[in-house]
Amino acid sequence: MENAARVVEVVAHDPAWPDQFEVERGLLAKSLPAALGIEHIGSTSVPGLAAKPIIDILAVVRDVSEVIADHAALDRLGYVYRPLVFADDGEHLFFCKDTAGRRTHHLHVFGMMSPVPDENRLFRDFIAADTDAARRYEAAKMRAAELNPDSRARYGAAKDDAMAGLMAEARLWGAAMRQAPKPATVA
Repeated sequence: MENAARVVEVVAHDPAWPDQFEVERGLLAKSLPAALGIEHIGSTSVPGLAAKPIIDILAVVRDVSEVIADHAALDRLGYVYRPLVFADDGEHLFFCKDTAGRRTHHLHVFGMMSPVPDENRLFRDFIAADTDAARRYEAAKMRAAELNPDSRARYGAAKDDAMAGLMAEARLWGAAMRQAPKPATVA
């Protein structure tokens, strides 16, 4: 199969990804003025980690129904609302953006009461802090992409077990980080 026909491809880390996110964050801040926060998540947010070359963006809003009711500004940026992608989670909206015929961005919009943004942040921070976990995650993604180059859904399912194990490790790491003694401050 030629690379042009691939739907899923994991590539070496691109140091331009954080800058690409910052450009998009600026555009999204204008198009989603009610956003409480806009963050870079996913593998492209972790320095040195191979990833699908798609910038994953997390935006938190007070009420997702307002975004559903009016996402014309996101449409103008090229984001396409995909209501069936996370249909089982009413607090998770998904938009994708293609540039020059290739998927370039995923925008995940969450309601402020959703626990998912914290899980995304925890996973991102854990993978960035733990080199061994990052390499295991990278290997799982590369295997999944090799086995499922033509299906995002099968790619995601192929790495589910690795993700679940790493998320369990991330939760333990997060709990340990919260319990670690804080350095004393000098007044």
